[in-house]
Amino acid sequence: MKISYGLRAFAIYFVILGSLIWFTLDNAIERLNDGMRQSAESVLVDMAHTIASFIEDDIQQTKPLTTNRLNRVFDDIGQRKFEAQIYQVTKTNVDSQLYVTDDLGIVLYDSTGANLGANFSQWRDVRLTLQGDYGARTSYIDQSAREPDDPKAMVVAAPIRQQGKIIGVVSVVKPINSLEGHLLTETKQLQRYAFILLALALFLGYLLSLWFTRSLNKIANYANSMADGKQVTPPVLRDRRLATLTDSISHMRSQLDGKEYVEDYIHSLTHELKTPITSIRGAVELMSEDMPADDRARFLSNISTSNQRMSRLVDRMLSLAKLEGLTELVATEEFDLIPTLNRLAQERTTMLNASHLELSLPELSHFLCVGDRVLISQAIANLLDNAIGFCHPSGRISVSLKVIDTYYEVTLFNQGEPIPDFAMPKLYDRFFSLPRPDQKAQATKSTGLGLSFVREIMKLHDGQVSIINIEGGVEASLRWPINAN
Repeated sequence: MKISYGLRAFAIYFVILGSLIWFTLDNAIERLNDGMRQSAESVLVDMAHTIASFIEDDIQQTKPLTTNRLNRVFDDIGQRKFEAQIYQVTKTNVDSQLYVTDDLGIVLYDSTGANLGANFSQWRDVRLTLQGDYGARTSYIDQSAREPDDPKAMVVAAPIRQQGKIIGVVSVVKPINSLEGHLLTETKQLQRYAFILLALALFLGYLLSLWFTRSLNKIANYANSMADGKQVTPPVLRDRRLATLTDSISHMRSQLDGKEYVEDYIHSLTHELKTPITSIRGAVELMSEDMPADDRARFLSNISTSNQRMSRLVDRMLSLAKLEGLTELVATEEFDLIPTLNRLAQERTTMLNASHLELSLPELSHFLCVGDRVLISQAIANLLDNAIGFCHPSGRISVSLKVIDTYYEVTLFNQGEPIPDFAMPKLYDRFFSLPRPDQKAQATKSTGLGLSFVREIMKLHDGQVSIINIEGGVEASLRWPINAN
């Protein structure tokens, strides 16, 4: 299964963001652990020097190094009951320990009673302190333990002085697991914040991914619509680079359209002009020989007819090319369509009388509409010419005008044969035409550009043209909005 670009981008974003948050969280927990130990060590230093001062005070009174007072104090501490709520951790007993060594490192007092008489001269806290340096260490509580997770304790020492000479060391022991309760609480809090931050960042990333893929989908749909030949408006994009991409696609499409447009027109025009040119060439060749006057007159008529057809083709092609080159109406105005219909009917009186056709116009005093007067008139004229050309002899043609919701609608009906099914999809193709029922001369042959011309006019008016078969004939309609631009 192919993974979408948006999902892949979101997955990469998730991995990068998750790794970054994990690294930051792990580093923060490590820093928190170090900071908590440093704070605890600072407290232990204060505690060790305070106890050392008490012992030094006792020495001034009793002279020899004694720990009787320490015995009484720590016995009392061991029996004290309390409940201290330190944020989320509850403390109920004193877990700090103490031992005192002489100037040789021999343990004179141990609050646990386990190491009394032992030689601690090699322990870092005792050795360095007896040398006059700062002594501290972190060691396993059980000296036989070696695993990283086995319990450890922090030990901080302070010198015991008499007349400026170091005569012993007092060491304060703090189990690290008593600090880990606070560390675990803070770690959980940090993890909670990290997960909330990750969830928020992922949500924002998801929205960003949707926005980005939505913009790309807009561009893709725009490109596909243009490839299908549809007239679409470029999407509005806030990102300047994506907007530039859309402009580039539009420019490329316009360049390709221009090239295809010229090639198609040249090919189509060449094909359509081939027939009258061939007819003229054949007539000229025959007229170069002696022939009866009647034949000469007939060939001259053919030449004239072919020349007129070529002239109509070129004129209509130029008009259609000019119209297709427009992107919007040059000028719009409010005008009355009734005088236009009367003029078009008057101009076609001869054509109507020749086939004994009846033209019925709407019985309205006026019909105001908005649009390009000339183009709307040309569109109606083309539909009217088609109606006359395909109407049965002695048939009826009717024109109706109405406003439907926010649209103007002009409808022309002619009594004639229905349009074949195969021709329906091709009606608006350039140079496609069906033979007129009474077509007997080349002069009456259609250029096949009329309906293409009408469709372009309606596009400029944001409207549409439709031609359908109905009972008794064919109906053609023009519809464009009242607020035509």
